[in-house]
Formats: sequence, structure tokens, C-alpha cells
Amino acid sequence: MLGHKPLCRVLNHELPLSAMLQSRNLGRRVPNQGKPPILPPSKKVLYHVVHVPWQSPEDVKELLWRRHVYNNAVISLKEVFRQEIQQAEAAGKGLEAMKEEEDEELNRLIAENDRINKEKAEARAIREQAEWKKTQLEILSEIEDALQKQQKMAKEASEEVRAAIERSRNFVDKANLEARIVDALENPTVYDFAIDRQGRKYYDPRPVKYQEGVPTRQKGRLFDRTLGVAQSTSGEEEQGEREVTKASGA
Repeated sequence: MLGHKPLCRVLNHELPLSAMLQSRNLGRRVPNQGKPPILPPSKKVLYHVVHVPWQSPEDVKELLWRRHVYNNAVISLKEVFRQEIQQAEAAGKGLEAMKEEEDEELNRLIAENDRINKEKAEARAIREQAEWKKTQLEILSEIEDALQKQQKMAKEASEEVRAAIERSRNFVDKANLEARIVDALENPTVYDFAIDRQGRKYYDPRPVKYQEGVPTRQKGRLFDRTLGVAQSTSGEEEQGEREVTKASGA
């Protein structure tokens, strides 16, 4: 009685598993895209049995022969490797010796890697030192250019300040306002001029400070400078002024 209980338990646990393996649901194909997964496959798909065509006896014999040849080759290779391992162990080259060789090779590779890393580190340090010197020279040259530019700007600003101070001597202020007004009235400057077709300039005469006689009324183009009146160019006016100055000095 005691010996049958575990067997019953095993059978009870194996029955659902066997039933699951024999169930058709394990052979279901994934439904097509667009069909809800909750719907089962159609009967056409569910009960479709694929009938594999029978192969010819010659093909079956050929495939069976190839399988035997492949298995024999694998067995032969395993035997060869087994014999090589046995010979190595007999000659003192067992697993321990192989582990020692692997450790020695690993140590050698690590030492070689350390040497290469050290050489690269030295080369990198030399390269970084050269790049740092180059960068330092570039920074110094930029600083020098900036200082020269600042000196040039300071020099130009100083010249502008000196020129402004020099011009300020002729500025009009409260102290010389009356004198400048009198001087402007006594010596007026005429900026109005006309140009003929030859490009010559004809300046207007200086205004008269005190009007003499009866002032003439302007009628139309009476005072137009282009009515055939003899005009004098700027050069002629300057020459006439020089002659008048000489005569007054004499």
C-alpha cells in the first residue's frame, strides 16, 4: 500500500502532461495579421494534414550512407583527440602542464601589453608636451597681437583727443561769444555758388552789411545768376580779393 502511493502520485502528475503533449492545440499555427488572437484557427487550417511525398529508395539509401559516413568521421576525430590527450598526459603534458603553459602565455601577453602601453604613454606624453608648447606660443602670440591692437587704439584715441583739444580752441563759448558774433558779421562767409556747363563755380557776392540806397524789389528772375550777367569764378574772386588787399596795404 505504501509502495503504490508514490506511483499513483507520479501517474496523476504525468497524465495532464501527456494529455497536453497529445493535444492538437500545440500544433496550432499563428493566426494571420488582422484576425483577433482570441478566435481559434479555422477548421480548414486546424485539420489540414500535410502529406509528405515518399522518397525513392535510392535517395533513402544515399542519405543513410552519408549519415553513417558523417558519424564515423566524428567518432574517428573524437578518438584521435582522445589519443592525443592521452599521449600528452603520458609525456608529462597533462592538464596541469597545459594550465601552466596557458598561465605563462597569459603573463607574457600581459607583459607585452604593459610594454606597449608604456611606449604609447611615453609617446603620448612627448606629443602632448609638443602640443602644449605650440598652444602656449599661439596664446602668447594672440596676447601680443591683442596688446599691440590695444596700444594702437590707445594711440589713435590719444591723437583724436589732442585733435579735439586743438579744435576746441576755436570753439564758441560764453567768453568769446560776442567777439565771434561781431567777427561773423564783419567777415561773412558765402557758401552759395552756381555751376555752369563747363563745371566752373560762380560764388554769390558777399552780403552788404549796411544797405545803401533804396532796396530793389525782386521781380521774377531779376536776380537770377544765369541772365547773361558777367560772372566771376572762385579763382577770379580770390585774385580780386588779393588785389584789394594789396591796394589797401599800399
